[in-house]
Amino acid sequence: MDLSLSESDISQALYIGYSAVAFLGVHYGVGKHIEHVDPLDRPQAVMWRWIASLFYIVISALVKLVVGFFLLRICSHQRWQRIILWILMGTVTIFNICYFFIALMACRPIEYQWTRYSPVKGEGECNSTLFATVPTYMAVFLNVLADWILPILPATLVWKAKMETRKKISVCAVLALGSMYGCSPSSHKLQDKTAHY
Repeated sequence: MDLSLSESDISQALYIGYSAVAFLGVHYGVGKHIEHVDPLDRPQAVMWRWIASLFYIVISALVKLVVGFFLLRICSHQRWQRIILWILMGTVTIFNICYFFIALMACRPIEYQWTRYSPVKGEGECNSTLFATVPTYMAVFLNVLADWILPILPATLVWKAKMETRKKISVCAVLALGSMYGCSPSSHKLQDKTAHY
């Protein structure tokens, strides 16, 4: 019996943790208009949303790494594809590590991230809006770019394969749908949520 963990097992465990934290956030008011959230629940809602965002950053990077390592195995004979994959995976990993710590240390002390919404406001300070917005836009850009590049690379392999053109188009369409599915959560982060928790 093999008890070793693969990258996909770790991703799945993190996603289960993310889902649990997101459900807790919804329980306390995430997704509701601020007027409909009990003032005593607001700090809890913000705390769980903040924790969920940290999970999201890690999961987003890890999923791209898992797909990237898989593609490195199947694109072994194309040097240009391997170079693109290594550059993409390195950039996404380094940026997401930095972005994780920017999100983690957005307020000092850390708990001020949610205690500032308490009826009895805590003391502390947070980074400027610009300092939070610019890395978020960069993260969205990198994630969307990766979500498009990762399915395009195997599509080039499919197109060169010895199969009917109709089947090639079908496989490439499935890869494109997967890419759009991957881009959806990344681009969703751009929506303005200032009036909602």
